[in-house]
Amino acid sequence: MATPKEDKRNRSKLIRRRKLVLFVCTLICIYFVFSIVSIQIEIYKEKQKLEEIVEQINAAQLENDELARVVLGGGEAEYIERIAREKLGYAAADERVFEDIAGD
Repeated sequence: MATPKEDKRNRSKLIRRRKLVLFVCTLICIYFVFSIVSIQIEIYKEKQKLEEIVEQINAAQLENDELARVVLGGGEAEYIERIAREKLGYAAADERVFEDIAGD
């Protein structure tokens, strides 16, 4: 049979081991929570990048479709005129152009 001093030492060792195990488990849990949060942040950023790329692809696809329509339809003069008006701000010689300066 163990003496009371040995029982006390054994309990003390057991309590220290349990505290150590609890501390290690807590550290592991904190590490996993931190990892999960950082991965979620990275996923969110990558989704934002993906959405931007998809928007760029859609815009390029629309432009390609328009160019294909112009090439196949033979409406090159209309296309050039529209681009000159919209992107370059040109107007015909006898045409009046009004700009809305209200900002609405």
